[in-house]
Formats: sequence, C-alpha cells, structure tokens
Amino acid sequence: MTAIGIAPAQQDLARGSRRPAIDVARGLALVAMAAYHGSWDATYFGLARFDLLGDPLWLAARTVILSSFLLLAGIGLVLATRDGLDPGRFLRRLGRVAAGAAAVSAASYALFPDSPIFFGVLHHIAVASVIGLAFVRLPGALTLATAAAAVLIGTTQGLPLFDSPWLRWIGLTTVAPDSNDFVPLLPWIGGVLAGIGLARLWPAMGEGVAVTSGAGRLLALAGRHSLAVYLLHQPLLFGIAWAAAQLSPVETPAARDFQAACVSSCERAGVASATCTANCRCVQSELARIGVWEGFVANRLSERDQRGLEAAVAACRKP
Repeated sequence: MTAIGIAPAQQDLARGSRRPAIDVARGLALVAMAAYHGSWDATYFGLARFDLLGDPLWLAARTVILSSFLLLAGIGLVLATRDGLDPGRFLRRLGRVAAGAAAVSAASYALFPDSPIFFGVLHHIAVASVIGLAFVRLPGALTLATAAAAVLIGTTQGLPLFDSPWLRWIGLTTVAPDSNDFVPLLPWIGGVLAGIGLARLWPAMGEGVAVTSGAGRLLALAGRHSLAVYLLHQPLLFGIAWAAAQLSPVETPAARDFQAACVSSCERAGVASATCTANCRCVQSELARIGVWEGFVANRLSERDQRGLEAAVAACRKP
C-alpha cells in the first residue's frame, strides 16, 4: 500500500513490541469516524443536509466504522494478554476508557439533555473488555461462533423487560432509546468477540510489517493514542462547525423541520404556498422574539408560553 507506506519489515517484530499495521488500522478507523462526526456536526448546525439516520449508505457507513473499532478492540485485547494478563496494566487501561466514557456522558447530558449518551462506544468497549477476558484463551472458532450468536440474538430478539432504563445498555429493547450514540452490548459485542476470535486464529496478525511513509506514521501515531484522539476530535469538530455557523448564519435543523411541517399543514388548509411560507416564517420569528422558541422545539411550553404561541399564530395569520 504505497500511499500509506506499509511494506514487509526486514525482520519480525520483537514479541513484546507493538504492531504498526494494527496502529495504522486504528488510525484509519479514527479518520473514518472523524469524517462521520464532522458530517453529523455540519448537519446539526445547518451547514449541510446529510440524512445520517435515513440514508442506507450513511447507516451502512456507521455500522462499518463502529464495527471496525470494536473489531480492533478485540484484537488489541488478545495482543495485550498474549504473554499473560497484567492486572495493573489492564486496570489502568480500563480506568482510562471508563473515565473517557464518563466524560462523554457528562458532556452529552449538558449539551443534549433530550438525547444523552449513556452507553456509547467507549462504555461498550469498557464492558466488553472485561467480558472479553473470558475468551482470550478459548479456541478462535468457538469465539467467532459466539460472536455470530451475539449478533443474531441482538438483531432479532427484543423483550419489554429490557426497555427499563437500567437494562437498556444490554440491548434487546423493543424501543430504541433516544441517544446520540447508543452501542448496546447486544449485538455489538459481536464485533469485539470477532476481533478476539480472528486474533486467536491468526496470532501473527500484523507482524513483520513496517510503516514507511509519513502518512502511515501519522496514522500509526493516532492509532497508538486512539483514546485521546477519539475524545478530542469531536469537541474540535463541533467547535469548528459552531464557529462556521456563527460566521455564516444558517437555518437550524429544528427551524427547517418546523417550516416544513408548518407550510405543509397550512397548504392542506387550502392557503397559497407563498402565503404559508410567509406566515410560518413570521410565527418562527415571533416565537424567537418573545423567547419561547427553545421551549417550543423541546415541547416544553408553559401555559403562558402556549398563550404566546397562540398570539404569534394569530398575529402572523394572513389571508
């Protein structure tokens, strides 16, 4: 691979050293995830209109990106324990991942209280890493079979019992919770177990490979510090998108959705399209002026706010 600069090494890596090819793979996964998150941020601030939740290609992209992270987490767990489990090292790593997950949750509850991240990819990796310890010495074929079973059960089964807020993280829910990043144990632990199984069947995975180009070394560096890169890239991209939206004000997704629904309802009543558009824009502006737009979007209007909404509709209604 000339662009990334991966080539056979002159000699095998020492048994205790890292495997640059695996780090490069992590780096590539980070680049893909950053591209996805950047698209989400651009859509959130109205800079673009990517249908991330409805377009099959975007849904497939999320699945591939997330699966690659979990697969690499499973491979990494086998490599980290191939000479035996070092409890101190494992617990330190687990602590860093858990702390990162807690930071993500705290930030999401502050920024998106209606769709917080309570069990995202870092939460999943933390729990799956503990469960994965039971598989790092088992035959690879058995672990791959378990991975397939986890995916099958997680994608075909659902029980009301698991709709409880305390059990949603397991998966098997009948109604998906409103969260900006939900990676339940089932079916997604199948990705981690698949990585463990593949690493057991292919112990020499990534050995004897050197990274020779600047791009490859940069990807490997990101892969070696994947947790830090993961935690930092989204706040950075989110901030850039926010700044761009401030410099060039655009219509937010909430405003677009309101306008579309309002105009559609108005037109069904037999009013001309141009009049509907003007009326709906007037209502939105009036709601913002009297300070109830945010409450309207969140569906949290007090009785006083409701009266303000009715007054805005009446004031903006044109024949």
